[in-house]
Amino acid sequence: KQWYQRRVRASHQCKQLPQEINYWTIHGLWPSKDASHYPADCAGRSCHLNTTSITDLLPEMHLRWPTDYTGGDNKFWSHEYCKHGTCCTDVLPDVHQYFSATLRLNHQLDVDAALAGSGIVPDLDKPYSFAQLDEAMKSSFGVGQATYWCRFVKESGGSSRQLMFQISVCVTKEGLKPRDCPAEGRSCVLNQPFYLLPFSVLREEL
Repeated sequence: KQWYQRRVRASHQCKQLPQEINYWTIHGLWPSKDASHYPADCAGRSCHLNTTSITDLLPEMHLRWPTDYTGGDNKFWSHEYCKHGTCCTDVLPDVHQYFSATLRLNHQLDVDAALAGSGIVPDLDKPYSFAQLDEAMKSSFGVGQATYWCRFVKESGGSSRQLMFQISVCVTKEGLKPRDCPAEGRSCVLNQPFYLLPFSVLREEL
């Protein structure tokens, strides 16, 4: 297996997030067979997350793993654990180990610092190349291949631009160390520039 440590920039409703959250946040951690196949829901439909065993982690989780998911943070964490965490109990046997490992990886794989260190900062007027992004991942995490997620947004006048909103860094099963992701699986058009949307824009009322 390989593992994806997935971090997602806040999505279309991120204006509902607290004002202090202006950084890359966690999407989740899950085992993967390849770029697009992974085991899921290994405990069945009866799975439900009981947060009593992770009360010591909750303050950091609310800051580092927030969501605009319907039902709030607890429901999203339950979704992530039941769908993915239950399928990696051979490595992370219990709920606390799963969430603490994810938080630890989030700290170790600091996307904000990696991008800023390579001069990649949110700016609607500044395009970046994926070669720049690859170099940032290599220099910070030692990986030659991460997985990027983008969407094209239409602008007035009919033009469109590519916004990059998620980065997946793969880690090994043994030791959870950064490793190259499969070449396939990227949703971005790599020969076109991408932009990072500032949170000030994301929080504007429509």
